[in-house]
Amino acid sequence: MSQPMIDPTFYPFYFQKLQERLSGTSVMSLEQAETIQQSLEYVLKHGEGETLPIRFEQGKKQLEKKLTELQQLYHLIQANYQSFGIESLDESIEEIGNFFKHYDLDYGAAEVDQAFIDYQLAISVPIHLKGIDFYECYLRRLAAEVLLVKHLPVDQIAELLEIYQEKLGFDYRQDINNLFEIIFRQLIGRLLVTKKQNDSLLLSREEAEYVFNRLKIESKPVELVPLFNRSDYYHQVFQQLQKVCRETPSEDAVHFFIRSVPSKKRLTFSQTMPQSSFNQWLKAYYISNRAERIKLLTDEDLDPEDFIELLEIIEEDSEFHKEVFKRLNKNFIITLCLWVIKGNNLSNPREILDLTESGEIQALLKNHLKTLSGSALHDLLQTINMYQLSKFDFS
Repeated sequence: MSQPMIDPTFYPFYFQKLQERLSGTSVMSLEQAETIQQSLEYVLKHGEGETLPIRFEQGKKQLEKKLTELQQLYHLIQANYQSFGIESLDESIEEIGNFFKHYDLDYGAAEVDQAFIDYQLAISVPIHLKGIDFYECYLRRLAAEVLLVKHLPVDQIAELLEIYQEKLGFDYRQDINNLFEIIFRQLIGRLLVTKKQNDSLLLSREEAEYVFNRLKIESKPVELVPLFNRSDYYHQVFQQLQKVCRETPSEDAVHFFIRSVPSKKRLTFSQTMPQSSFNQWLKAYYISNRAERIKLLTDEDLDPEDFIELLEIIEEDSEFHKEVFKRLNKNFIITLCLWVIKGNNLSNPREILDLTESGEIQALLKNHLKTLSGSALHDLLQTINMYQLSKFDFS
């Protein structure tokens, strides 16, 4: 079959279609004319016949058949996908619905408005695909992703996303470009450690290292063959994942998967003071001597949030602050550290010592930690990792 651009009968056919599109008007932009030319060439490539009109109509029938099949696939995706609040996925699926409503086989068959499809796939659609071919590739890959996610328990995915979000330090919905890829990586890990109790997608540190090492050396682990038999797309994504694994230094193995974290203890303190009590406390503070002031600030009934606010109000010298922090009980210090870690999106408590941003509590706490001996500091930092703030603390 000759290419339309070198077929001497193409341009008469093309000009005829331009006239039909004009419908009595005499104005058409160059961009519109180019779009129509690309559309005609696209439809003709999908048809057969001795003349261009016959080939064009046959090409339209083939594309219409494919369009019907894709609509069925689209409805399957709509019925099964779970976005877990990821707006780009919701919006992209809605936008593809608009494609089916407005697709024009006569004058816009080669168009693809990718700007409105924000949700990325684990493996992107080749850039050379146009029109229905683009959407067919996108939807088939999206369907494979959606159906695998649908197969897994919602509570396991929710648990995975919660831990993922804690690692990020902000809402995962703002970060995730492809939900499937995150879940698929964890599923591969779970299958390769042959977990007997499939109650979580999270891996322990030992499991993460074990799976990482297997990915480094095994091209097609036997445990994954049933998964690959369900869809070649899963095998392609696995190969892509394995390539990343092999390029990742071995010392980063524990960060390659989302790992389970030991359950942490929660610290309980009294409620913050009502404003009237807060004002009375300040009055008592200002009429007290130095020793009494230190005792007021280190009172075990004082809430950490009130303590932080009071430090920002009162003015005392560095020796006074040093004495206050020396007398605070260990749990209170731990809570202040957790608050600073949370407020500065730190990954571990030792990073408090490197903080350079100004802030009363950050500076005082950092100075206190630096007064501790090496062993005392090590023990404190280790203990901090055993605790967590409630979601409602310091909100």
